[in-house]
Amino acid sequence: MTVSIELVTMIVTVASTLLGLAAGFGWMITRTDARFESFEQRMDARFERAELQTDARFTRSEQRTNALLESFEQRMDARFESFEQRMDARFERAERRMDARFEKSEQRADARFDRLETDIGEVKIAIARLEGPTPHLLVTR
Repeated sequence: MTVSIELVTMIVTVASTLLGLAAGFGWMITRTDARFESFEQRMDARFERAELQTDARFTRSEQRTNALLESFEQRMDARFESFEQRMDARFERAERRMDARFEKSEQRADARFDRLETDIGEVKIAIARLEGPTPHLLVTR
């Protein structure tokens, strides 16, 4: 079998064209991978930077919030302490007034019981006189 030069040229041309296409496609894939890798690295760097900035902002925000809450807590503690002192003073005054009133009431009750005891003593004497021996008329001799 004889092969003509045109046929060999055509086969070599097709093979070289296919090989060129494959090499071009491989180069394009390699170049695209490199670009994607570069894009991925840039995006990773941007995300890391954004994450660091966000963390720093959250940290500053948290510190400010903690400082505000701490000062608020101190103010509220001072207010409650002042309120508690005022309420304690009021309760002490009310307790002194109530003690004085109870003391006065107790003295009045004691006086009433003393009068009642005296009155009961007088009633006992009157009852004893009524129940006792009949009085006799004493005649002089």
